[in-house]
Amino acid sequence: MRLYLDHLVDWKRLLEIRSGGAVDVNVEVGAYRTILETAAALAASFESEARKNWAAEAELTPDGGAQSPPHIRQAYDQLREAGLVSLTVGEQYGGYGLPALLNGIFLEMISRADPSLMMVLGLQTGAASDIEEYGSDEVKGAFLPRFTSGEVQGCMDLTEPQAGSDLGGIVTRATVLPDGRVQVDGQKIYISNGGAEVHLVLARDDDKFEQSRGTTQGLSLVLVPRHLEDGSRNGVRVTRLEKKMGIHGSATCEVVFESAIGHTLGAAGEGFRAMLDLMNVARLGVASQALGLCEAALHDAVAYAHERKQFGKAIAEQPMVMAMLANMTVDTEAVRALLYRTYRLLDLDRARKAALAGGNLPDAEASAIRADLERDTARVRLLTPLCKYFATETCDNITRDAMQVFGGIGFTMDADVAKLHADSLIMTVYEGTSEIQASFALREIGKGGLAVVFKEIRSELAAMADDPLRADLAKRVEGMAERVEESMGVMFSDISYALLRAKLLTEMVIDVIASCELLEQVVADRDRLDIAKSFIARHAIKADYLNRRIAENAEGLLERNARLVARVTSPA
Repeated sequence: MRLYLDHLVDWKRLLEIRSGGAVDVNVEVGAYRTILETAAALAASFESEARKNWAAEAELTPDGGAQSPPHIRQAYDQLREAGLVSLTVGEQYGGYGLPALLNGIFLEMISRADPSLMMVLGLQTGAASDIEEYGSDEVKGAFLPRFTSGEVQGCMDLTEPQAGSDLGGIVTRATVLPDGRVQVDGQKIYISNGGAEVHLVLARDDDKFEQSRGTTQGLSLVLVPRHLEDGSRNGVRVTRLEKKMGIHGSATCEVVFESAIGHTLGAAGEGFRAMLDLMNVARLGVASQALGLCEAALHDAVAYAHERKQFGKAIAEQPMVMAMLANMTVDTEAVRALLYRTYRLLDLDRARKAALAGGNLPDAEASAIRADLERDTARVRLLTPLCKYFATETCDNITRDAMQVFGGIGFTMDADVAKLHADSLIMTVYEGTSEIQASFALREIGKGGLAVVFKEIRSELAAMADDPLRADLAKRVEGMAERVEESMGVMFSDISYALLRAKLLTEMVIDVIASCELLEQVVADRDRLDIAKSFIARHAIKADYLNRRIAENAEGLLERNARLVARVTSPA
């Protein structure tokens, strides 16, 4: 974290683009450091209670809402008192305008202590960001100061019984009233932090209801509070809480809207775009959440492996256990490398949008910024699903490996690693399953996103040719990129086969980008060479294997899979 804060982000460039003028970088970065150090100390203080009360469930409240268990509410209140909620909201609304990278680091630290608490804070920040981006001045003025003070929390309401990943199935109805407000009627399920005061609801416009059904057209994003301006209850009720395998402290709710009154965010009928922005922020948030769990599991496993003695020595000294711990370390750092690279690009995108919105730039400068924005937006669109896929799949593996290090006790609730693994299982599912993320990545690759990403990667690799520490490793990464392109040549000749192999291609692309970023880290800290070398050595071989697998198994695989499934579903 300090490596990026102190060395790997060009703060001068970022802050000057965002502000449109000179900035005292030392003062700004010093303030960021203070925020993160305060957050780190608080997060560390939460961990013990969070582990002790891991099984404590969220509960319904008499006013038709839901709330987290006491230990989470107490932790939230401490963060609220410290001013550490809704950190990305602008200063005019009481926030810090914290860059996405640093907010991601904040969420990572909170998740390492308590992933259920992170759900509350992550959704609060995501909802506030969408209100800041799409709300009217009146709505922003009414709600954002309440977010930054911690008075209210937020959630996003997408899923319905018939509409999961396919949001075209949404039937919750939005009806515009004569006074311009919107009435919402319908049912939403699996809503994380669904007892929050502010709901961002994706609903189908009443006046185009039948024409738009089955599509994502005609959907509006509506801010629906649980209480109206006079303090009376709005038509929002939490009707049930889900019983889950993990993240028990996070309320996962069924929510019913009955003549609930709200305000449209953005243009009517264009809510899907606004919700996509929120979902993409949430996907990166889940990646930060998963990274925090990776850290927690890794540190628990390393500590236990040094304490536990078998056959006269600590199991950490056993070659296979040592190798497992080393791989867990490297994979955690690879997740961080890919995620921080993405956050860094996202911050540049946001800074450029702010500069363009100011309208004070000379034409030539504005044109150059638009070109950079278009390029890097394409990168972020591809990198976002890659981050969510890689972080959550890696978290599943690392928490499981941590259980293995603990042996039999790791399967009991006497060891925290079992709790961490149970928490990790949802992360490959919510905000879009790993398969959905791979399909999103494939779509962006097909639209040319990978060419934009690889152009930059190859430029960075070429610059390493004169560095004796990194030159050979950079060549291996270039070879990995070539294997990706060979696989694309096979896959994109048949779209059905491309969809079948999307996960394999996704993993190959991730390995190239993470490898490059790990090599970039070596410039600032030569001691990190071992991490880059270990990751590249393992994944260069994997690239060769996956390339062969994609090329050699293309013929007839879809048909063979269908026959295999039929053996299970058909009578013998």
